[in-house]
Amino acid sequence: MLRSQRLSLRHSQSTTPHHTLIIMYFAIAAVVLAALSQVAQATPLSPIATRVEPVRQAVTTAAKFPVHDLGSVAAHPNVTLPSGAVHSDVAGGAGAILLLCPSVNCLSCFAFDLGTLAITNECLIDQSSTFASAAISQPSNAGLPFEVLIGPAGCLSFAQIPAVNECFNVNPAPFADFAILT
Repeated sequence: MLRSQRLSLRHSQSTTPHHTLIIMYFAIAAVVLAALSQVAQATPLSPIATRVEPVRQAVTTAAKFPVHDLGSVAAHPNVTLPSGAVHSDVAGGAGAILLLCPSVNCLSCFAFDLGTLAITNECLIDQSSTFASAAISQPSNAGLPFEVLIGPAGCLSFAQIPAVNECFNVNPAPFADFAILT
């Protein structure tokens, strides 16, 4: 017998049922940990979706904002805050308007008043239209004490609008849902 065949034979004989069980337990533990990490990252939204109507149509306020693709912009001082940050229990978005726009670059949008929209931590379905771009218009440019999320139809995945007074083209368009997390 060749030396390499003897080494191979010794290696295969050293694998016992005990070793197999240990490997199997580690594999199961890895799968369980991966599943738990996905649950921990889930959006804390109510399973109920609410249909909402805009307060105004054909709003062109955001047409003058800088335009970015959602996900390509680093954090700004006027960001909408993550859910782990310190913020008030009330929406606190006085003067802030969510603009959801059927075309890219925020040219003509449907407006939702974030200061009066009292539905939070729930998926909201835009009744007016699907949208290809979004912005939050806030004259004070102070940012918001809550997160504003947008996503495709189905209330399953969302992306945060990272800054106020900037337009974000969504990809892949169209999106249809949004949420306010407090």
